[in-house]
Amino acid sequence: MERRYIMGELAKVNIGDFEKQPDGSWVSVKISYVNTKGGTVIALEPGTIFRPGFKQFGGIDFVKELDEISENLKNAEEST
Repeated sequence: MERRYIMGELAKVNIGDFEKQPDGSWVSVKISYVNTKGGTVIALEPGTIFRPGFKQFGGIDFVKELDEISENLKNAEEST
């Protein structure tokens, strides 16, 4: 049986599909389709939790990625 692993960062994600929790984790609040830079699409069910320090789906640190996206959006809003 062949195993395929997702390597790389996120290419497309709707940050509105996730909520940051007080403990630093992120939880999906609705069905979300996340695209990786490698072209893989990951379908996430509501309630999927991503905790700091854990890599999922073949090595993606979702917390780091979502934190970075959130911070970039916040900075963009502040500069306008």
